[in-house]
Amino acid sequence: MSQSATNVVFGCNGPVGAELMHQLAALGGKVRGVCRSGRAEAPEGVEVVAGDASDAAEVARLAAGAATVYCCIGVDYARYELWPPIVEGLIGGCGRAGVPLVFADNLYCYGPVDGPLREDLPMTTFGRKPSLRARIAERLLAAHAAGTARVAIARASDFYGPRVLVSALGERVFPAALAGRAAQVLGDPSRPHAYTYVPDFARALITLAGHADAFGQAWHVPNAAARPTREVVEAVFRLAGTRPRLSALPPWLVGALRPFVPVMGELAEMMFQWRRPYLVDHSKYASRFGDHATPLEQGLAATLDWYRRHTMTR
Repeated sequence: MSQSATNVVFGCNGPVGAELMHQLAALGGKVRGVCRSGRAEAPEGVEVVAGDASDAAEVARLAAGAATVYCCIGVDYARYELWPPIVEGLIGGCGRAGVPLVFADNLYCYGPVDGPLREDLPMTTFGRKPSLRARIAERLLAAHAAGTARVAIARASDFYGPRVLVSALGERVFPAALAGRAAQVLGDPSRPHAYTYVPDFARALITLAGHADAFGQAWHVPNAAARPTREVVEAVFRLAGTRPRLSALPPWLVGALRPFVPVMGELAEMMFQWRRPYLVDHSKYASRFGDHATPLEQGLAATLDWYRRHTMTR
């Protein structure tokens, strides 16, 4: 990476954006983090500013002269209607600035699928959030095909790692393991599930940005081999030195709680991820760029160490 290159990270106050800023800063060059509040944890020398990704003119101004714009924005389940204007703002702003966009995505766009998820699967019309993510992906790739903006999409499974709190493998698992309480998980924990380690996600974003032939496509980032969620959680407890305890929230209970707990209504349509094996094929990425998936126990140990230090600080 050129020492003069500037990389702009939208969503810099989330776990993926924060990790990405740290990795970019370590590579050299300038890094500008952008979020609505203008406040985020950032390495020394990294600029953090307030900005609105849905404002194309503002995106163009913040991206002017940059090497790459990364979108690591996260939107609350209850506010998914914010996504279309964000995507339009990024497409318009990056197009005006002539800067490529690398978009950090999830796997919702495929909807319920039997068998491993692959990039060549059709986009889903299932549900509110999955169908919206499908339309977002189609819009981004259509913009690239039309020459409106240069776009690459990186897709990750449910992620874990330092700074990851709101996740299936986040604050309901690691603090519980440290305290010897029961971890709370979703659905059937006997089903194998692929989890993405956030540092691997950030590394994949940087890799895609550095290869012109990666644009105009979606890529599944590397994951360690899928394992039953029960085994993953038991490994966390073992690393924490406590006796494994696990409490699973079954799909029928999620449905029953919908009238009383609003977030359950948003969660209910996503339970297909936890009723069946959730497998992710990242062979396309691995064959082109190599497989840099961190071994699961190594990632879990690093995450547990972060939670231990985070808990002590709080």
